[in-house]
Amino acid sequence: MRRFYLHRRGKIWYAELVDKATGVKLPAKSTRQTIRDEAAIIVNGWLVHGLPAQGVNPPKKISEALDLAAILTIIKKSNLNSADVSKIGTALTEKGLVSSVILKETGGAELFDLFMLRFWDYDVSPYVKEKHAHGQRMGKTHMNQSLGRAEKYWIPYFKGRRLGEITRADVKSFSVHLATENPRLNPVTLNRIMTVGTTALKWAFANDLIGVDPTQGLAGYSNKTKKRGVLSPNEAKQLFSLQWKDRRAMLANLTAMTTGLRIGEVLALKASDIGDVSLSVNQSWSRKDGLKCTKTGEARQVPIMPQVRDALRTLVKENPHGPDGFVFWYAKEDEPWDQQMSLYALQDMLVVMTAGVDASEDEKKKAQLYWKERNIVFHSWRHFYAARMADRLEARKVMLVTGHKTRAVFEGYADHALDSDLAEVAQVSEDTFKGIIPASLAEAV
Repeated sequence: MRRFYLHRRGKIWYAELVDKATGVKLPAKSTRQTIRDEAAIIVNGWLVHGLPAQGVNPPKKISEALDLAAILTIIKKSNLNSADVSKIGTALTEKGLVSSVILKETGGAELFDLFMLRFWDYDVSPYVKEKHAHGQRMGKTHMNQSLGRAEKYWIPYFKGRRLGEITRADVKSFSVHLATENPRLNPVTLNRIMTVGTTALKWAFANDLIGVDPTQGLAGYSNKTKKRGVLSPNEAKQLFSLQWKDRRAMLANLTAMTTGLRIGEVLALKASDIGDVSLSVNQSWSRKDGLKCTKTGEARQVPIMPQVRDALRTLVKENPHGPDGFVFWYAKEDEPWDQQMSLYALQDMLVVMTAGVDASEDEKKKAQLYWKERNIVFHSWRHFYAARMADRLEARKVMLVTGHKTRAVFEGYADHALDSDLAEVAQVSEDTFKGIIPASLAEAV
């Protein structure tokens, strides 16, 4: 078999190069010559030096051109399915020749904004269904926050793009854009916003909607955030010696300080959870999810001081909806006191403690700024409790009560809490906080 054939189109000679092994021919290429012998010389030059390329690209070897022709012939003649095309696309992306390959009528062809809206919609999300199928928790509050961040930051930036078109460079560019256009956002918030998109993209890759994970190698934002502020014992004592406007607000804060409970765990308490020596903490409350399991998914017993226990039981008796409702009751029977009210009350009382009841507006603003700089929030009570208890107990025993599971070495202890450990925690709690809480708590208003 000859290596090439010459034929004339008008006055110009064209050459067809042939793979002698397979018989595959390259498309006819012009030699730009009108004399046959001169055209043959040009073609022989191609065989030695390669086919001339456009622009500044180097000549392409005849063997490579023939290989490409063979590949194209196979693709045209083969009955390829989506899996075959995905493999071809992956090979091309791995070689850096294309950024992505979007298969027709597959997940990657879906518009990115529609995918994000569907992914973070609690009621229809395949991500949520997958989590629930494997016994994992996924709260409505978290989903709603993520959906809001997707709509505010991710969707406007990638509007009109398809899921399969999003590249690693695109995600990195978005991370720079996010920080540059939102300089007031702290690193924690920036990382949470990034997680909204990267979680969805990782899931799309893991479920074969896209051929490449565009989040690999993505750097997070430096997490040098301000530490949570904590009151001193003397400040806490002074705070609870004041006259609070609402007894529920005072007791919610006091309960958190003396037990280390999270705000959602405080609000979820019911009368049946108040034991003689401990609280049964087996659920949490959020406005979106209602009652749900605790953050760790596990119930625990938390020692409670007799004075706090009695004050909570008195509050239960005041519940207009009956004794079986929430300890921190509210207007609606099926909802507890709003968590923001406990925070606002704390902030108000901190201002009163600093500036006094009759403070001017200017004095109040200065006090508010002072406590804002101190970063005192409701969750500060959990830090307060852990710090005070850690001063007097080993970490393992404190973690039995707080429910912290951040260190794997302590996780095994959670299922083997000894009564003697809880009794020791109860005694230390009594010794630690008896000098802080009001002496006549049951009558405090």
